[in-house]
Amino acid sequence: MGLKKLVKSFQKSLSGEYGGEQTPRERIEELLGEFEHKEKKLKHKLSEEEDPGKRKDIKLKLKIIEVQREKGMARLQELEKESF
Repeated sequence: MGLKKLVKSFQKSLSGEYGGEQTPRERIEELLGEFEHKEKKLKHKLSEEEDPGKRKDIKLKLKIIEVQREKGMARLQELEKESF
């Protein structure tokens, strides 16, 4: 899944618009795993890239992933508090 599509899906899950069979917590955890996988791939790609322009793009994508993962972790903590 591309980064744009992954972020869009993640935003829907955070806002409660996702209406699949999974619980919101399961969906967020799944998407966080996908972000983690994409982050590892991008870090590897960054270490091999020499072109400054492409490195800048990769760093931007990594920053987007970092922010989305932080939002996801915060939402998981909220869901955990709500369940108690």
